[in-house]
Amino acid sequence: MKERGLCIYEGQRRLWKDDMMLDSEFEVRMRLPGGDGKQYVTDLDVQTLKRAEAVHGSTEDERGPWVHNNIYEAPGMTLDALF
Repeated sequence: MKERGLCIYEGQRRLWKDDMMLDSEFEVRMRLPGGDGKQYVTDLDVQTLKRAEAVHGSTEDERGPWVHNNIYEAPGMTLDALF
């Protein structure tokens, strides 16, 4: 089993985080051109890069609002009022 993690950032803003556990028995390896035959890329690597490109190509509306430090303050409330 392999663990694969994908984190996509735009500056300080994390757009996406995904962790996957995968069985290497079913991976497809493709040799990279110009190498000595030992370098390869897997089908999962290619799909992971396509997902990252899709997230980076999304619009601001699709990404949603950026909440600094993942702390949401309801309208009219501040963190100072809670403490």
